[in-house]
Amino acid sequence: MPVFTGKPTMGWISGMASLFAAIPVSAQSLPTTENGFYMIRTNADDLSRYRAVDSMCIGENHDDLMAFINTGNGTLDFLELREGEKVAATRLKLSEPDAGVSQIRYSLVEPDSEEAVFELHFINPGALGDPAKIPMATLSSVHIPRVNVTHLDCLMGEQILYAGIDQNHRVTVMMDEEGTLVFRQSSVKQAWVARNISGGFWSTGKRGEIIFTFFEGSTVTSIKAAPHQRIEYPAWRTTSSVGREYSASPKGFFVADMEKLGSRSNRLPFGLVLHFERLEICRHLAGEASGNPDRDKQVAESRDKAGCDEASAQHAGYIEQFAGNEAVSKILKTHGTDF
Repeated sequence: MPVFTGKPTMGWISGMASLFAAIPVSAQSLPTTENGFYMIRTNADDLSRYRAVDSMCIGENHDDLMAFINTGNGTLDFLELREGEKVAATRLKLSEPDAGVSQIRYSLVEPDSEEAVFELHFINPGALGDPAKIPMATLSSVHIPRVNVTHLDCLMGEQILYAGIDQNHRVTVMMDEEGTLVFRQSSVKQAWVARNISGGFWSTGKRGEIIFTFFEGSTVTSIKAAPHQRIEYPAWRTTSSVGREYSASPKGFFVADMEKLGSRSNRLPFGLVLHFERLEICRHLAGEASGNPDRDKQVAESRDKAGCDEASAQHAGYIEQFAGNEAVSKILKTHGTDF
């Protein structure tokens, strides 16, 4: 299957204009979701600054990310993040929707030539289940009507609570039928799954942050998302007793409104999530001691600033507080203050 490589998309439009028939255009807007939000990085080189968009195709069978913002009066902005560049917005028109029983198609039209650039295929949310419980906008695929037809499948489903992609990996968090959170990290280059962890937790912060946390032995994997412009790097990270094993931030992501769609049975207090983050910092600092007086003094000052002694004292309190929660109690005992 041909794969869209994410190279500059608009440059070939004028040259291909004669290949497509004109499409009537009226004031429309693409379907969005009220059950979550989409964010895209504003600059390929800035790993922490994002902006909101209305819908997004996160590649299921390709490594590209395409985003769309409704701008009113039957127009929208198409955004694509290219390596080494800022996000460039291209204004397009929307055609009359072509609606079927369980699906609807939109054509995106170049304003000057009136030629089709993209065809977007949405599934009717009712075909997937209760629309009030469907997290993502139901964009299932993007078609690029070129000479060599390219069909791009998009991550979409009633169980996806988080989906993100960077230059190497695709990350999803799903909720199975029993309400269990499942983390999956897969390669965007090859057809294999790097990691699959079941039984995670979610939390929300005071500024709207949503954090998913998964524990596997002594390893902790966390995924951070937020509806505001800056998200502390790294948004994705995996740590163990020997330090950080993996860190990255997505080019773009979707995250569900967990206050609406999350299960209370696997929710962690935000303070406990911050406690685990502090333990990670303190464990890392413990390994930085070198026997060099100057360096050890710096490490000791960093430990004081991080509040490592306070974390040790708080840990015992958390063990007592969650004594009746078998899953959390086990995690607290496994990821203790061994630093």
